[in-house]
Amino acid sequence: MLNRLIVFFITVSAATAQITDSPLINEILKNFKPEFPNIFSAPDKYKLQIIYTQVNRDRNNVPELETYTYRLKPREYFYPASTIKFPIAVLAMEKLNSIENVDQYTSLNILTEIPGLEGVLEDKTSRTGLPSIAHYIHKLFVVSDNDASNRLYEFLGRDYLHQRLWDLGYTETRIRHRLDIALSEKQNRYTSPFRFFHDGSIIYEQPSQKAKIDLDVNYNDYLIGKAHMKNGNRIEQPFDFSKKNFMSLMEQQYFLIQVMFPETAPEDKQLNLTEDDYKFLYGKMSLLPRESKYPLYEDNDHYYDSYCKFFMFGDTKERIPDHIRIYNKVGLAHGFLVDNAYVVDVKNKVEFFLSAVLYVNQNETLNDNTYEYNEISIPFLAALGNAVYRFELKRVKDVLPDLTRFEIGNK
Repeated sequence: MLNRLIVFFITVSAATAQITDSPLINEILKNFKPEFPNIFSAPDKYKLQIIYTQVNRDRNNVPELETYTYRLKPREYFYPASTIKFPIAVLAMEKLNSIENVDQYTSLNILTEIPGLEGVLEDKTSRTGLPSIAHYIHKLFVVSDNDASNRLYEFLGRDYLHQRLWDLGYTETRIRHRLDIALSEKQNRYTSPFRFFHDGSIIYEQPSQKAKIDLDVNYNDYLIGKAHMKNGNRIEQPFDFSKKNFMSLMEQQYFLIQVMFPETAPEDKQLNLTEDDYKFLYGKMSLLPRESKYPLYEDNDHYYDSYCKFFMFGDTKERIPDHIRIYNKVGLAHGFLVDNAYVVDVKNKVEFFLSAVLYVNQNETLNDNTYEYNEISIPFLAALGNAVYRFELKRVKDVLPDLTRFEIGNK
């Protein structure tokens, strides 16, 4: 079963892959298709893709995985938005293990050297008042903080980030730029210098880096829409995403599976993370805004439980039950809505992986901030998550899973 998953992953990453919809996923979708007739009558228009992976356990609690897909198109472009923060966070944790005497809690400074990039000397939202890799990862997952992700992007450097992803087998991924900051392609090649401190003394310095690898365009259909806004002007041409980030839905889910179940990766594709590293990541990935102490997110009307949890709960501001934990990363930008999640219900012994992308842009104009997230895509992902969850509640398993490994980490 494990080998089948690995072979499947390699197959769907191929440019010529022709993926047939799984009958099982069509059966699950049938129950809520009437709620979204426009989407299911024109899935190409909405660029809908779904991947659902079942988890079955043997008597030793070893996971066996079976994957089902709907309209999977590995080379069809969609903007991944904040979902690319997930590999950035994980690889930042991994890189720390190659630096002597530095860990995720070590205080750091980011210097000002590159025009357009600001330095960082303090972070008043952290427990210590100083920035650290741990605090950036915390904010990245809990509220999808863009600046935190950008700082980790700088810590990694673009060449290091891609070479490591490609070595791990994620050869289709391209992370070209920071988020929510207007920088040129040249500026995004550069990073600022880092200094790590202990007891006031510098223990490690990382100089500014320049990315030398030219990233090719390895996806299709990257001209999207009929018009776009630029500097307040309407341009009657599609928006060109060829210089934007990309991570296919299959590579996103497989990376999530690798993090949650490290044993599924081939021996030569293992992440260099310790058991404590994984526990730290699991804690941050599932943490809700109300569970965070540093920073303290007191505005529950804005930072509600489902702020970054679209599956099952995206269409409500009610509390997520304590027995359900969602380890995920969402993305929302340019009309695209993405969620990549491992859902766990410790009370009912339910677990599954679910990844989906949906595009909504009725006026077919990009960058005008007029997208139907609340009306269409967020309710859709919530309904999709609930449909799969209801199916999992009824699914008979030979062995019930032991889910105690997935606990809440430090807050």
